[in-house]
Amino acid sequence: MRIILEDKDETKIQMAPMIDMVFLLIIFFMTASHLSAHKSKNLDIPVATHGVIPKERPDRWTVNIEADGTIFSGQDHVTISELKQMVTDRLQTEPELKVYLRADKITPHREVKSVMRAMAEAGVGDFIFGVFTPGDGGEELL
Repeated sequence: MRIILEDKDETKIQMAPMIDMVFLLIIFFMTASHLSAHKSKNLDIPVATHGVIPKERPDRWTVNIEADGTIFSGQDHVTISELKQMVTDRLQTEPELKVYLRADKITPHREVKSVMRAMAEAGVGDFIFGVFTPGDGGEELL
């Protein structure tokens, strides 16, 4: 007895879903790279030989001080009084507010001290400082 086989169409790969996925991946990586590139200011931070990376660094509020004393809350330029008001407002929702303070290595200490004083007067007492540890190839904290 002879078995009759039906003619089957050749298996084809559908390209439309693959193209859709490629475009979605491109959009995702473009967005992710843009967000990571604008996370913090580019500063020439001080060198420390014994810096330690704390585990809670991503949860801290980043404040940057440039060499000329310009203050930034993340990427936004602020004055001392605006910073103090921001701290007061954030303490309403985050009573345990912690700060990651980054300053350029040629920033006068009086500028760093004035920022710390303003934030302390508003109620923040937990600071860590951004430093560069040579040999590890990256920024670390003290």
